[in-house]
Amino acid sequence: MTDKSKDNSNNQDVIKENLQSTKVTISEEAQRRLSVDKESQGGEKTESTSGLSQLSSEESQQVAELKSRDQEVRTHEMAHMMVGGNLVRKGASYTYQTGPDGQRYAVGGEVSIDSSAVSGDPSATIRKMQQVKRAALAPAEPSSQDRAVAAAAAQTEAAARQEMMQQTNEATKAE
Repeated sequence: MTDKSKDNSNNQDVIKENLQSTKVTISEEAQRRLSVDKESQGGEKTESTSGLSQLSSEESQQVAELKSRDQEVRTHEMAHMMVGGNLVRKGASYTYQTGPDGQRYAVGGEVSIDSSAVSGDPSATIRKMQQVKRAALAPAEPSSQDRAVAAAAAQTEAAARQEMMQQTNEATKAE
């Protein structure tokens, strides 16, 4: 395994550790007190995973949905960045929503990718647009914006192919 592979493996382990939930065991006395607290509140509230506040079952469901969406958004944008490689202008930027637990969850995101043609080099433009298309369509479920970026890259690629054929024809005529 190369050093780079080891680094990637270590990074993946750290990511997995960060994503895993922590299991906490409470004493019987604490469980009894929690039961008494729930009964005094009508039993309609449950303790949040952060332990800082009480959430209703509806709020807990909303938090679960926000967590799921957050993971989906981050995975989606990471796919763009991984495939975009050196064409990525900057890392992902996210739009956040605050959940009933007070935490911020990513509900939207974007990655800026250089999709400009390479001036005077249609062959390089073709290669670049192929990478832009791969990056745009990298997520498991590309958005309509992702598909629009891929379509625009395909048009730029087609124009570059046409320019390359025109240059070839002009070179052939000159001979």
